[in-house]
Amino acid sequence: MSLGGLAIAIGMMVDGSVVMMEHIYGHLTRPDEEHREHIQTNGASDNEDPFDAVHDSHGMPLRIQQAAREVGRPVFFAVMIIIIVFAPLFTLEGVEGKLFQPMAISIVLSMFASLIVALAVIPALATYLFTRGIKHRDSPLLRPIEKFYRKALKNGLQQKQSVVITAATLFIGSLLLVPWLGTEFVPELEEGTINVRVTLAPSSSLDTALAVSKKLEAKLLEFPEVIYASSRVGRTEIGGDPEPVSNIEIFVGLKPVDEWESAKDRLSIQILMEEKMSVHPGLLFTFSQPIVTRVDELLSGVKAQLAIKLFDSDLNVLATKGKEIETLVKNIEGTRGVSMEQIAGEAQLVVRPNRDRLARFGIPVDQVMSLVSGAIGGQSAGQVIKGNERYDIYVRLAKSYRNNVSAIEGLILKAANGAWVKLGDVASVAIESGPPQIRRDDVQRRVVIQSNVEGRDMGGLVAEIDQQIQKKVDLPPGYSVIFGGQFENQQRAQARLLIVVPLSLALIFLLLYFAFDSVG
Repeated sequence: MSLGGLAIAIGMMVDGSVVMMEHIYGHLTRPDEEHREHIQTNGASDNEDPFDAVHDSHGMPLRIQQAAREVGRPVFFAVMIIIIVFAPLFTLEGVEGKLFQPMAISIVLSMFASLIVALAVIPALATYLFTRGIKHRDSPLLRPIEKFYRKALKNGLQQKQSVVITAATLFIGSLLLVPWLGTEFVPELEEGTINVRVTLAPSSSLDTALAVSKKLEAKLLEFPEVIYASSRVGRTEIGGDPEPVSNIEIFVGLKPVDEWESAKDRLSIQILMEEKMSVHPGLLFTFSQPIVTRVDELLSGVKAQLAIKLFDSDLNVLATKGKEIETLVKNIEGTRGVSMEQIAGEAQLVVRPNRDRLARFGIPVDQVMSLVSGAIGGQSAGQVIKGNERYDIYVRLAKSYRNNVSAIEGLILKAANGAWVKLGDVASVAIESGPPQIRRDDVQRRVVIQSNVEGRDMGGLVAEIDQQIQKKVDLPPGYSVIFGGQFENQQRAQARLLIVVPLSLALIFLLLYFAFDSVG
């Protein structure tokens, strides 16, 4: 594909120069009036060039100049049309603009340079290099092609109405096929590496994650196609990619596809890997590729191609309806690695003051919160000074007491009348399951159901998911669903192109009118 694109790009750039040089060559291989008289008088000799500069009444430079003037206007308009074709790419925004604008800039600058070469450099070089006439010799390979072309051109010019009707019919037929065409943002490339994202329970410790990652690496290395398997737990050193320790990322290096034994393509080997690693229960696997994962994360904050965002304020309802959408999306053809982000399961110490009892003892709520904060979080009791360095000294309960509900309930509060009251008598203390993190977009709480796309176009898949959600998921008033990820960028680019492309087509037709001084 890359070589094909390179060949097309080079063809566009040299097209003007080829046309200019061919027209100059055609002029130099045809005799002028003085040539014809010389041939009729003296006859053409095999040893003498009848088209040499001696018998040219105008001189070779003037003939080259005349040829360049004849095709200069068509070459100029042809190059400008190509430039206008790429002009809509300059209007793209966001990620799509970053992806495609460098290509558009390169092509436009190359076409301007090719225009200068075709109109100025080629005629100048021809003037210096061609000092005498040229004999035209037919190629035996091109002779039948030229014969067919001349016959087809003659028939086409004789039947203009049929040609126009056929072209219009094909154009209208192509427009009728547009609703059945799929839509994508960018094609998925094969990177030669697999990125496996493993999600554990939110309450998993670092030791558990490290132990599980070693076992999963061993399972992956059993495949003959795998070169290496390297795990990453938690966030990176620079902190730009924050992750809890319950998330494991495994980078799997693969041999070239022609050396694979277990499967024929990446999707098939991913299925086999998931089956082998699923012997460890309670794990959620998401397969992707490293570069694709990073791009998807930059687009929507999730490491998948498609992000289905559910918005509202109640976390419990978000969790319930999110699970319904997750189950629905899993049953739709073309989805892969469907999962909902974790919004529950994190063990939290919850202290709920009983305001009636606190009022009875004359204890403010702030006193309860300060006690809990100081006992568990710690309070500064001074500093340690070491040269220019200063370190705070924090005092708090020992770890065995901080994790003990009974010990926390036994903390003492002093009432306004001087009485001593246990924390458990004026507040409830319990370990409860809570959200690991509350995520927001546009100041609204949201939950994301992520999915990759396999075997289908993204636009058609999103349309089906949206239809199924409206039909089968009963969302309370105020709840909304928005599709993000690559689909969001595709929709933004498509909306912009729907405006810019017709304007570009109108400008192209205007240039054609100026070039031919005709509309037919």
